[in-house]
Amino acid sequence: MSGDGEFDLIERMVEALGDTTTGPGVVAGPGDDAAVLAAPPGCELVVSTDTQVARRHYPQGANPGNIGYRSMAVATSDLAAMGAQPAWATVSLTTPQLAGDWARGFALGIAEAARCFRLAVVGGNLARGPQSVSVTVCGHVPVGEAILRSTAKPGDLAYVSGCIGGAGLALRDLVELAACEPARLVAGSKESRYWRPSPRLDLGIGLRGLASAAIDVSDGLAADLDHLCKASGVRCEVDLQRVPVFRGCEPLAAIGAGDDYELAFTAPTSQRAAIAALAERTGVSLAPIGEVLEGTPFRTRWRDGGAVLDAPVGGFRHF
Repeated sequence: MSGDGEFDLIERMVEALGDTTTGPGVVAGPGDDAAVLAAPPGCELVVSTDTQVARRHYPQGANPGNIGYRSMAVATSDLAAMGAQPAWATVSLTTPQLAGDWARGFALGIAEAARCFRLAVVGGNLARGPQSVSVTVCGHVPVGEAILRSTAKPGDLAYVSGCIGGAGLALRDLVELAACEPARLVAGSKESRYWRPSPRLDLGIGLRGLASAAIDVSDGLAADLDHLCKASGVRCEVDLQRVPVFRGCEPLAAIGAGDDYELAFTAPTSQRAAIAALAERTGVSLAPIGEVLEGTPFRTRWRDGGAVLDAPVGGFRHF
């Protein structure tokens, strides 16, 4: 660490978090050995942890506010996929050096995301080491209503939200991506798609009782649909021409790229009208792109119109 001492830095970061350290169900937040939280009655907890490592998950030297916001967003996307109401988060930062201004900028990015995603930041950790950020998010769903990736059924339709491939385009120029300043990000740009992804929280909550299975598109649409197929013991057939892609992105590249944080989900055909109504209510486009089938292999077969494609190669690899 450099500049301020550890506890001064923590105090500065907690101050920057402001009112995001309190909220519904927070009995005790930052300042104790652990947070004390009260889940709503009749609900089950949904918990996920995500780690972002410099040079592996984001470019070295990036703006600290962007790093903070993105780290919160990618973790929160898992709650959206489960249909969970977001509630609380803890944040751990490891970094070789930590100046006070960098720490404050990082905390402001965390706080901005926490307000957007309705999360209270209830604790965390700070340590010296190679730079990485670990975020644990907690949410809740009514008992028995979590949306799993293992419950797709033959005959279901497969959908994807939003559009695919924007973040992948941004990753083609890491120098430019690292230089992005939060105030200069243009909404809807490929850089914004990378640094400011929008977890589909309201969509995920609305899919309770409609979707048979869901997964967030983090490693790439092709890879994540395969994860869903394997977990559910089904196969899927998807038409590449029906996949909504980010402007300027080639469809095959788009489905192999990661970091979109859209939702891919399956639902019975009887829910088509309800899903169309949900798209209108949430303002998120939902495209039916294929169907779920019986049999093996438990993965996706891709078509381009009538032609069967070779299995797309791609998807993010964490190791």
